[in-house]
Amino acid sequence: MFPTPHGWLKKTLLWAVAIAAVYVAPAQAAHSADETLLSAMQLVPDSLQAKKTKSVLYIGGGDRSPWFHLGALYALEEYKIPVDSIVATSWGAWMGALWSLGVSIDDIQRLMMDPHVADYLGVNEIDAKTEHDAFSLPVSVDGLPSLRQRFSFYADSAGNVYRSMHALVPDTASIERSLSRLRFEESLYRQRGSYRIPFTLQTCDGVIENPSYADIVNSLPLAGNDKSGELCPYLALPLSKNQQEASLIVVADPIRYELGGKPKMKTLKKNMLSKLSDQGIFVRAHSIRDTSRKSMIQAGFSAVESRLREIIPVVDGRREYTSKQTSDPWFEFNPVFDSLSAEHHSSVLSYWNPDDTGFVAPRNFAYAISAKAPYDTVSLSMQPDGGLLIDVGVHPTIDVAAGGFGSNVIGANAYGELTLSYVNQMEITFRLAGSYGMSSYGFRPRLELSNLISRRWKFGFGYDMMKLRYLKTFENDYIPNENRFAYEKRNDLFLSAKYAIDKMQSVEVKFLFGSRDFELNPSAIPEVDFFDDYIVNTSSKYETSPVTQSVHYSLLNGEDDPWFASKGYAANASVGLNLIGYGFHQRGPIYGIYTLDGRLTYSPTRHTTVTMGTAIGFDAYRDGHFMYPRNFDNTAMEDRYRLHVAATPWSGDWLDPELSTHGYAMIRLNGGVHRNGFGAWLSFAYVHDFEDKSTARLNSNKFVFEPALRYKYRSFTVYAGLNRVVDTETFGDLNDFKNYRYFIRIGDYNLF
Repeated sequence: MFPTPHGWLKKTLLWAVAIAAVYVAPAQAAHSADETLLSAMQLVPDSLQAKKTKSVLYIGGGDRSPWFHLGALYALEEYKIPVDSIVATSWGAWMGALWSLGVSIDDIQRLMMDPHVADYLGVNEIDAKTEHDAFSLPVSVDGLPSLRQRFSFYADSAGNVYRSMHALVPDTASIERSLSRLRFEESLYRQRGSYRIPFTLQTCDGVIENPSYADIVNSLPLAGNDKSGELCPYLALPLSKNQQEASLIVVADPIRYELGGKPKMKTLKKNMLSKLSDQGIFVRAHSIRDTSRKSMIQAGFSAVESRLREIIPVVDGRREYTSKQTSDPWFEFNPVFDSLSAEHHSSVLSYWNPDDTGFVAPRNFAYAISAKAPYDTVSLSMQPDGGLLIDVGVHPTIDVAAGGFGSNVIGANAYGELTLSYVNQMEITFRLAGSYGMSSYGFRPRLELSNLISRRWKFGFGYDMMKLRYLKTFENDYIPNENRFAYEKRNDLFLSAKYAIDKMQSVEVKFLFGSRDFELNPSAIPEVDFFDDYIVNTSSKYETSPVTQSVHYSLLNGEDDPWFASKGYAANASVGLNLIGYGFHQRGPIYGIYTLDGRLTYSPTRHTTVTMGTAIGFDAYRDGHFMYPRNFDNTAMEDRYRLHVAATPWSGDWLDPELSTHGYAMIRLNGGVHRNGFGAWLSFAYVHDFEDKSTARLNSNKFVFEPALRYKYRSFTVYAGLNRVVDTETFGDLNDFKNYRYFIRIGDYNLF
């Protein structure tokens, strides 16, 4: 038997075996270099590996660097490389902080793939600006076709008033950057406990031990971070050489790499990379041809593997990274509006939906409030106590718009608008709008008070002073003689109160106090039968005073467009009372108006849409039994106050006598193919006329057919096509295109 070696001899033999396993690989060995290295690590006892040195991981910034860092962290855990401390800056600060907090590599990767993180990760956004030039083509977003300029006004502490241009549409890029910053903050604040591995943030002003989460986020190259670690120091490096420290320096920029970016950043990177010398062991790829996420992760992993022979001898043993915490997203944010003034607080708060949970809540809030005129900038910031500090810029705004609208029904009309939007305990909108055209004119001021009484109420006041008249060419071609008007003048006062039950449902009460004068064409004046005892008004002028009060219920999910929505459903119901006074102390019966309609819109593909709808309506009063009201003794005036069936998109542009009735039921279907604003649409409706009036040329079962083309860009819309109304007896005439009515309409409006 051999004698037992002395302790020093035993250690010498074991060291010799370990070194031989690493550096002397037989030619016939079937194992890879990494497998051989792992075998060597297993042969050396932990007691012999201990060097009493502190291993420090340095992680910096750079393009696509987070994915490279992720691969390096995977390798450190895979090969059980101990890390006693982390020093980081820029993107490395976020990655290193999560890892030092005990977040697993898999959870870190899930965070990196979050939609609000992935697009900004490894990208320098410090100097990012708005995504568009808001004033290059200032077409109004909605309403009538017009060009619009929006101005915001604000004052300083000295009382000086300043004016600035305001974008017409929300700056989605700015909103997404704000949400991205919030997600980076939330990913840190959601973690429980303190740093498990000592963590230090490196900045140009010095180092911060155990930095706050705000310090870490400020080090990222996000928009507005002028002191980001990406600018200085860019790379995390040891400040001095320490023999008791094993420095593992992760550099995402490969050795053979053409620097990209702006000239300033290229110079900064070149300067920092030139300072790399012998500060420690550099974990750095030689070259990276593919900068995709997967390739960068693999490059980081391989860079650690290639340095294992240098790392193993200098680190302090091995370490199992098994104790990890789960990283669950924030379930519910607690909004804090302390930065807002008292007059703005309640209005801003109304845009926060308490039913929204998770990251949906701040996202919906940011987009909803940015779409309103008085609000511009939105800032979201996490607080140490978990609260979400919200700051919104609120300034009075004035909109000035000029444009036009029209059709072959009423001709061309010039349009102008001046709108003031203001917030003080409520949202106040005052609009002056007017139009003047070939046959019509109008002046339509409106006042709206929103977010009143528990932030669910909206009150509206309006006045219409208008004169409407069909073009002679349209009237001669499509209007029967007995339905022709010389003009209609309106002086109407509107009042409304709307209550939002929830984000989909609302109830609105409306009042109309009208004064409307009509002058009939001579052909529409009824002839007098001298042998008839019934007194007939043979005057061409009628003075009427309609008074209407009604209650409307609305359910809306999706877009508020009955014809061209891309998805969703809607239902509307209304009940009202109407009284029409005319002449001197004369009036018709008080009768009820009842309507109900619903629609469902479905898009089987991105560029095709189908809408199905149904509706029913009637007006009547009870005098022993239900009767249709009769207010006038001529066809033109009676049709004017009948219900008008909106069977197709063009049906509401004028008062078609065949679609004017005291009672109807309708089923409609319209669909189209569309792309980039252009679309081809086909609308079809079946209308059953319960009244079956004697003056109708068609029977009670009517069919409306309308093929059309449409183009839309914001408020500018062009709708042109053909329209035909037939009944069961003339249904075969749909093939006769000579009898179709052609139309063209610019703008979306309904004057009748």
